[in-house]
Amino acid sequence: MFEFTKEQEMIRAMVREFADTELAPKALEFDRKGEFPLEQVRKLGALGIIGIASSREYGGSKAGHLPAVIAVEEIARVYPSLAFILEVEQAPLYMIETWGTPDQKQAWLPPLIRGERIAAVAATEPTGGSDLSTLNTTAVANGDDYLLNGRKVYITNGGVGDWVLVLARTGERASILALEKGAPGFVVSRRQEMMGFRSGDVCELGFSNCRVPKTNLIGKEGGGQAIAMATFTVSRAAVGAVGLGIARGAFDIALKYAKERVLYGKPIANLQAIQFMLVDMDTEIDAARWLIYHPAACLDRGMGPRDIGKLSARAKYIGGEVAASVTMKAMQILGGYGVSPEYHLTRLLADAVEIFPATGTPQIMKFIQALEIVK
Repeated sequence: MFEFTKEQEMIRAMVREFADTELAPKALEFDRKGEFPLEQVRKLGALGIIGIASSREYGGSKAGHLPAVIAVEEIARVYPSLAFILEVEQAPLYMIETWGTPDQKQAWLPPLIRGERIAAVAATEPTGGSDLSTLNTTAVANGDDYLLNGRKVYITNGGVGDWVLVLARTGERASILALEKGAPGFVVSRRQEMMGFRSGDVCELGFSNCRVPKTNLIGKEGGGQAIAMATFTVSRAAVGAVGLGIARGAFDIALKYAKERVLYGKPIANLQAIQFMLVDMDTEIDAARWLIYHPAACLDRGMGPRDIGKLSARAKYIGGEVAASVTMKAMQILGGYGVSPEYHLTRLLADAVEIFPATGTPQIMKFIQALEIVK
């Protein structure tokens, strides 16, 4: 169990109020339109939610990784697409603050934290995403620039991003290059239609002799794979938190319905079969919560990505599992209404499925844990 600080409880209350008042009434409309929620992202920045884990020097609050996970969870209860967008934004913030130069940090972090600019990380390619050693995108030194060539797929925020941090091969090893929107040779090839997270701007990107200044190199040349893996490790608790929020949202819908739906003269919440399902759902959520919070709390205590590999993989894995499991049970409790969009569960289930491949498939998450267990 965790004892939350007053600051953490205040952050949860603030984000929950924002989610319930600003997002919940419009979440179904947002999902149906499938448009990127730019206005809501701007509001997250204005409230200080985007920069919760970022340094005060650049406009963040440095409240920590656990408060960032809590914020993602609270938003995901009602609008998982926005929660996932918020989670994705944490990756470039972490990369830039951890490995960026002083000039890069001063130029890029403040507008990202304020929500005035948006960034993305582009790693996955058409040939796959789990094995980063098979990269085909290349960046060849040419004077003061790199010439970037290749393709990336399933890049969240890829079309709206003002900066895209691209993982590309520079010789034998990979590097991270920050590419600015509108650069010659940089093309958003298409927006990719997804089953869930319909408000997310998921795109295929193309690079053709795209010039990237060498001053936009993040970290050292050849250090890109290590940077990417460390960033994904740090990010996975927040991905799990999206699943936790989805599960909580589905549980709330099912519980409310079970108390109001009358069958044989009494609410179905009085029926043992329904009660047992609610107990299972509540137990799954509580068990997942602490597994998901754990790696974030460890980071706040000073541990690094190498220290939390198993914990973060487990957090991400359990987030996807609990989201799908609880939402399916909720749909059974609602019966026919469970598959009606107006009750939100179909939307939550579609979003839950999208968690499985994010930052690594469930099988990759198990593989990471197994390496730690049997070493």
